[in-house]
Amino acid sequence: MKELLKLSSILALICCGAALALGCVYELTKEPIARQQQLKKQRAVAAVFPNLQLGSGTEGTAVELCTKESPACREIFILKAENHINGIALEAETPGYNGPIGLMVGMLPDGTLSAISVISHTETPGLGANITLQSFCSQFSGQNEPKNLKLKKNGGTVDHVTGATISSAAVVQAVRDEMCFFRANQPAILNAQKRANGEGQ
Repeated sequence: MKELLKLSSILALICCGAALALGCVYELTKEPIARQQQLKKQRAVAAVFPNLQLGSGTEGTAVELCTKESPACREIFILKAENHINGIALEAETPGYNGPIGLMVGMLPDGTLSAISVISHTETPGLGANITLQSFCSQFSGQNEPKNLKLKKNGGTVDHVTGATISSAAVVQAVRDEMCFFRANQPAILNAQKRANGEGQ
């Protein structure tokens, strides 16, 4: 019995030590991981505004946007210089063929698409993974009518990736949803930017 208690105590100490070690590792790594995630988002924001000279604060200010239509607030990125808004970046996620597809969608203030960037996916190499190619993504730049944002086989303006209709359609749907979201919430987006600057309190 004493031997069993001794073994149990040793095991408990080992478990406590392991938990403490994991806690220390988490504390040491959470800030670097958070910084890397933020840098990844900033690079994605830059990618959807290729014609803007980024820097000096125009790389995007993250603000929280809350709307009556959505039960949860979401993060958006507003690019501005000298109090002039140059663009708004919206992060989106949509189900693909093999799993979620993460996107960054760049909108110009007039509601025109600047560009899109695929920031994460698990699509099939050589097929669905080709949604990341410029030949596919460049088709979204300059689009300004959500109703036209469909695959050409469905009467729209976007050619699907060969052998990856599902992946292509998923991206198109997600981008169209973000265009509609922007148009429906443009006043709220502008107010969110003002609140971030401490205006209109």
